[in-house]
Amino acid sequence: MNLELVRRPAPKRVSPQTVLDYEIFARRFHEAQDVRGLKLFEKFFTASKLIREGYDTYLDPFFKQTNDTHSFHADAGGLKDNEIIVAFCPTREPDKELWNSLREVSESENARALIISTQGVDSETIEDRIPGAIHEDKIMVETLGWFDDTLEDTLRQTLRTIELMVNETRMRMLAPLLGKSALKKEFRARINPKLVYHNIAELSKAGILDEPSQGTYELSRMGETVLAEFLTFLERTRRTLDDQRNMEVKQNGR
Repeated sequence: MNLELVRRPAPKRVSPQTVLDYEIFARRFHEAQDVRGLKLFEKFFTASKLIREGYDTYLDPFFKQTNDTHSFHADAGGLKDNEIIVAFCPTREPDKELWNSLREVSESENARALIISTQGVDSETIEDRIPGAIHEDKIMVETLGWFDDTLEDTLRQTLRTIELMVNETRMRMLAPLLGKSALKKEFRARINPKLVYHNIAELSKAGILDEPSQGTYELSRMGETVLAEFLTFLERTRRTLDDQRNMEVKQNGR
């Protein structure tokens, strides 16, 4: 049995540009009933993940079995080649409707289910309800780590990474690497050599720098992602603060 995306009415396609900025995503896909925004945030996280992994991504899609009229709703969905990811973002304990949808996905030949939640749906419970679903990768679970008991570890790792970035010398070393690799002597020409050696060691230990050949440095895959995300965060924060200040100036000028 195969699942397929219901094309009528047309599902809401998510473009890669939309998930670059949460504010843009929220304006495009916010719904009145999502008062607290948690559901929308989970959908943003899910859509970003699916797009990064190369899926054509949709929000609030409906799926059905081939040659069947019955359909069920999902929070997001991804299509790539002959594979379908059916994503659910529960904000409370799974109800009967969700269990039925998960069971239908797990019984299909071409689809897998993805549960992304702040609640943390227990894998053992899923296995009890739908035997084999977890072990056979028919149902995948991802818990947003900053809402549960892993918060301290997540925050500690994040702050350690930010600490590495919030340093003028390291940023002078890292920012040019977004464009091309650099030789150690190029760092020494612009920065105190003692600082160069120390920071190369620190950044390499953190997995941010790679040395593909002796004396040549480039951003690791993780380093490239983390640096780009960090710079994006700084720019978004600056814009938000500027907008807030401008709004206060206008209000005070009335």
